[in-house]
Amino acid sequence: MGKYDGKKLLVLGSNVGAADIVRYAKAQGAEVIVADYYPPERSEAKRFADRHYLTSTADLDALDAIVKQEGISGIIAGISEFNLLKAMALCEMNGLPFYCSKAQWDTVESKELFRELCERSGVPCPKTYFSGTELPDSVWESLCYPLVLKPVDASASSGVFICHSEEELRRRIPEAAAFSAKGVIIIEEFVRGNEFTAHYTLSGGKAALACIDNRYPVALHEGSVTTVPIARIYPSVFAQDYIDRVNESVLRMCESIGMQDGILFVQGIHDPETGDFRIFEAGLRCAGEAPYRFLQQITGDSFIRIIVDHALLGQTDYDLSCEKPLLDGKCCGIVSFAAHHGTVGSITGLDCTDFASLGVLSVENRYPVGREVPDTDTLRQLNIRFVMLTESRAQMADCIRQVNARVSVFNTDGECMVEKFDPERIWNEL
Repeated sequence: MGKYDGKKLLVLGSNVGAADIVRYAKAQGAEVIVADYYPPERSEAKRFADRHYLTSTADLDALDAIVKQEGISGIIAGISEFNLLKAMALCEMNGLPFYCSKAQWDTVESKELFRELCERSGVPCPKTYFSGTELPDSVWESLCYPLVLKPVDASASSGVFICHSEEELRRRIPEAAAFSAKGVIIIEEFVRGNEFTAHYTLSGGKAALACIDNRYPVALHEGSVTTVPIARIYPSVFAQDYIDRVNESVLRMCESIGMQDGILFVQGIHDPETGDFRIFEAGLRCAGEAPYRFLQQITGDSFIRIIVDHALLGQTDYDLSCEKPLLDGKCCGIVSFAAHHGTVGSITGLDCTDFASLGVLSVENRYPVGREVPDTDTLRQLNIRFVMLTESRAQMADCIRQVNARVSVFNTDGECMVEKFDPERIWNEL
């Protein structure tokens, strides 16, 4: 007998996390249906589902008809903000539980509202110079360069610029505003240091730190551009310092939102010279690296079940005491090949049959042969992603070396089109 026996779950989309949700819910007895515009051959989630619909997740009326026709018990999505918002709207339309309200979502996802939340909770964050649509002269006069320009409501590093002069800022403002649904930008202090992401789990209104990483960036273009995270290594080299200095205030912040069950991630910067931390944004969802994929092998549980439990049962019994942010001495990694613009001509070594023996849990190839890689400075440049779990940091470095040596990606001109992560970097913050 499964705890979801007799329940029907509708999963929106085929993005990261969707197939894992499908597998988990089915294993616990639920009947699972997936809806989006992808055919089954392009959707792992649909291939695992009991049934699927070729219906755009933007078409709420059509999705609502599926909910009523199928007698759906709960609705959820993977990490996609767009699909999660559609799931939230459908739940509200049909009186079904969703792990957060729209007000809670906006408080965290809006960079402006989140900054206010941090300040109320005592969470250290960068100074905000301006938030709005048109800068008054008084603000221009107060700016200190370099600074960070962002759309107030975008994600995946879209429309984010580091500006070193007034001329550059004026040029970039229209570009940043174009990525905002509201046309609103935020200008904030540029904090020097190294980025990290920390995931928190919430159960019964209480929060716990699940993991914290080091973000290792790579720049694919010259000039003042945002960088792409080519690797995330867990635990962070400053994990204990974060726990000692910042964690309590972030726990307060998470619990102050009023959400009973859910997942929240925060992104921040650590200054290695001063030891200071600054939290600059967050999300009421799992981040794109989906660390539950390796955490469950250390903790014995997967935090994706929090949102599935809430969707189908209205609550979860997820035990926060299982969290081990220091990973019991093990080392985990989400290591990617970051691709330059072009068409993938060939990939060698990806059919290696002994990846598991190296410590590779799974491999995700976003741009197979024949697919065109875009020309951005965002997460869309990540081509092949390896999920790794090793017994130590030294073993992680060796695993990365061997993957780098075995796998190559070439464009249609036969040129290497990817940047690979240097394993020697994992001993330091950058």
